[in-house]
Amino acid sequence: MKKYDVFVVGASTTGCWFAYQMAKQGFKVLVIEKNDPDNVSREYDVFHMGKADMEKFDLVIPPEGDPLREFCFGHSTMISPYGNYPKACAEAPVIGLHKHDYIMSMAERAKDAGAEIIYGASFTDFICDSNKRIIGAKYKTNDGENEAYARIVADCSGIPAVARTKLPDTSVVGNFKLTNKDILYVVLYYAEYLKKDFNPRDLDGFFMQYKSWSAPSDNPNGAILGIGAFCGYDYAEEIFKEDFMKNVNFPEYTVERVEKGMTPYHTSVYSLVDDGFIALGDAACHTKPTCGEGCTSSLVAGEIAVEVISNLLKSDRFLTKERMWSINKRYMTAQGKDFDSMRPLLMGIISMSYDEAEFLFKNDIMFSEKILGGMDTGLVLDVNDIAGIVKGIATGIAKKHLKPATIAKLVRGLMYSTQVGTLYDNYPTTYEEFSAWKVKADKLWEEIGSVAENTCDPEILKKLGYE
Repeated sequence: MKKYDVFVVGASTTGCWFAYQMAKQGFKVLVIEKNDPDNVSREYDVFHMGKADMEKFDLVIPPEGDPLREFCFGHSTMISPYGNYPKACAEAPVIGLHKHDYIMSMAERAKDAGAEIIYGASFTDFICDSNKRIIGAKYKTNDGENEAYARIVADCSGIPAVARTKLPDTSVVGNFKLTNKDILYVVLYYAEYLKKDFNPRDLDGFFMQYKSWSAPSDNPNGAILGIGAFCGYDYAEEIFKEDFMKNVNFPEYTVERVEKGMTPYHTSVYSLVDDGFIALGDAACHTKPTCGEGCTSSLVAGEIAVEVISNLLKSDRFLTKERMWSINKRYMTAQGKDFDSMRPLLMGIISMSYDEAEFLFKNDIMFSEKILGGMDTGLVLDVNDIAGIVKGIATGIAKKHLKPATIAKLVRGLMYSTQVGTLYDNYPTTYEEFSAWKVKADKLWEEIGSVAENTCDPEILKKLGYE
């Protein structure tokens, strides 16, 4: 049986990046990927990554004209439910990349650094010692069952989380499987506009109320019109057709092709680590709640993991959860807190009516460039900001543009958002404190509920046959 330092499950963005980072330091790394090379990450063609994030995480940025690169755009805009009052949220270059080709280039980079990658190999189970600690993994190929010892097994297998979900019930990481209410089903329509005398880029932006957007495509006279929704692709398509397209005045277009994908929409796992194990990326639910981006978001935890695990691998000590606990602490008090504290507030924002949201956009109340731009990076409001919001909301209620029940939902969301932030600020420093913290976290999230439960249209769900 072969012995490795690191065993990685999944050769997509997170898995290839983690393998490269560990292999280039001289560690012996094995990556298994269930798909053959031609079918890796084929669910959709183009994906986006921020240029600054690519630089930060040592990702190769293809130059203009490179076949891996499709386009680059430099702004992010939030738009009202009826397609009005665009608000600039960020000015940062975003690069469009061909997903399959780019990930295969990441795999080659990892192999060049010394990592071994086996395609057509599916994880089947862990190898454990007499103390039930993970010391390797079993996997299946066309040649049969295989085993490999490793000092750490990293689950980077995405939404299926094929390794994490095989952890015992006693694991601090959690072996839960995502349900259709924990997944954002994404439908991408590659559109070509029939009207030629306008710039399609003028229509690009994000429509929060529908979780929908327009973004550049490989067609200069077209766009990628996307929508994300819970429960299933049919629900997403229904919202796109019956709400989004009827309320936003897009020029007539033809659909060149349709692509579908998924992203997790669940709170971060409470612990990324257990004895001999770590979960990263979608397997750990590291997705930005506002837009569903997960590629570079996943690498925030990955960067911490590389530092801590590398130092431990240089010693002869077993990689226990206690020794890796700082990964949890550092992640959960930073990005983990930022992402999960957004969720309750988003529930309130998304649940308001389109007319109410339109009023707030028009009058720069809550949906201001300052607030929208700060949702991903940490929002800080001064006394004047808060006073302006309160005054605007009071005016909206008085003139019957806003319902008191809607404001109550927003206040509830803000209250819970603050509570989540405080809870994560006090994430346990040691494993011994985790059990008590988990009880508090479970209770709080039970009170809050899920975004799906609080925002899905019950009539449409009933129409489509969902319970």
